Amino acid sequence: MKIDIIHSTTDIAGTNLRAAMDELIQNPPEGGWPLLTKHTITFREWNDRIINADDAITSPDTDLVIFLARHASVNPVPVLTVHPAGNFTTADLGGNPHELGLAAPAWMRAVLRNHQKYVPEGFRVSYEITHHGPTNIHAPYFFVEVGSTETEWRNRDAVRAAATSVLMADPEEEIIPLIGFGGTHYAVRQTAIALETRGAFGHMMHTRNIAGTDTAMIQQMIEKSGAIAAHVDKKAMSKPEAAHIEGLLKELGIPEVTEGDLHKIGTMPWKIWTDFLSFAQEIDPAVKLFPHGEIGAGEPASIILPGDFFGEAFGGREDVLFAELDRIGGVFHLTGKSGKVLPILLTTASRRRDIAGDLIALSIQQITRTQGTTVEGDQITITRRQFDARLARTQGVPSGPLFGKLVAGESVTLPDGRTVTPEMVTKTVQSTIHIPGLENYS
Repeated sequence: MKIDIIHSTTDIAGTNLRAAMDELIQNPPEGGWPLLTKHTITFREWNDRIINADDAITSPDTDLVIFLARHASVNPVPVLTVHPAGNFTTADLGGNPHELGLAAPAWMRAVLRNHQKYVPEGFRVSYEITHHGPTNIHAPYFFVEVGSTETEWRNRDAVRAAATSVLMADPEEEIIPLIGFGGTHYAVRQTAIALETRGAFGHMMHTRNIAGTDTAMIQQMIEKSGAIAAHVDKKAMSKPEAAHIEGLLKELGIPEVTEGDLHKIGTMPWKIWTDFLSFAQEIDPAVKLFPHGEIGAGEPASIILPGDFFGEAFGGREDVLFAELDRIGGVFHLTGKSGKVLPILLTTASRRRDIAGDLIALSIQQITRTQGTTVEGDQITITRRQFDARLARTQGVPSGPLFGKLVAGESVTLPDGRTVTPEMVTKTVQSTIHIPGLENYS
């Protein structure tokens, strides 16, 4: 891969970053600097503000451009940043209006994560939302910056850390390229996602630009980021703003992914996640998926247990179910809109029968721990003893605290001196549940 690294001679931070890289290159770590050992690097200088850089400064055959620059802010904080370039509206700081540059999500994430490793004390690390020029560079590009005042631009530890982040960049992990909506200039949620998951952002839009955006701009964000999904930080915007963005994404057919989903996806290939999610949403559009173990590729299939059977086995004991699913692996449990665990599990068609058998056996085991059961064919009959308020009243027990004691298995003494035991006020109840195919597993 051919990479241009460019700084402006008028930029203190950019000049210092380049000097720090030159110094570090002379003292490589064991194994060398990944950026140099795996790629062909060309250093270039620009003699004007970097936001006014022109494509002519780049190598015609370059595959990536990294701009080294200063970060300035009206609310200065010591920070190491990365960000894509472009203008969602007017071009107040270089580039063309309503034009975005080609972003490099994998590389930005790699440098950002290195910032987190090497950041000096007192500095934070962050994405910045898409802003300023240039917008006409022919290859993917991004900015690496040190901010936010001349004190930080001249801070040896800070510029050395940022330079190290670039030289150590090695974006080999399979990422999930995203576009982002919502937040302030320092993209807090997007930063956390990139540091903690495989999510890697290209273009990111500030909340203030959401109301005025349209499908054309979002399409440009997607195309110039190579994104396959969008993240919407709903906590950073109003309900009308969230509805506006979600409506545009739906119109364009761009899937939305939450921060929670990105954590759940882990190392799972994106296609496997979307295949199972689409399958689940055909069952219930509001459903949420929770994977257990490594999910393999294959045709999605559902395991649907009778609701009353599932409730008898795991009601209030979902931890037992989850532990078994973790042991089995390759399966999703589902929750509905209320957050309640549904009696539906997903796995691949090739594993459906075996997993269904394991779950039915576990369910019966759970039920028989506290209740009597008999299995005949594809039916299970559950026999339980339960408190009967009518019997209690016939024994002269008043409603209230004494009922509670009897339910808890305690005997009670009435005002006339009689003792009433739980056995005297319980009845036997039987329920029969039909489970198709049960005879194959019991």
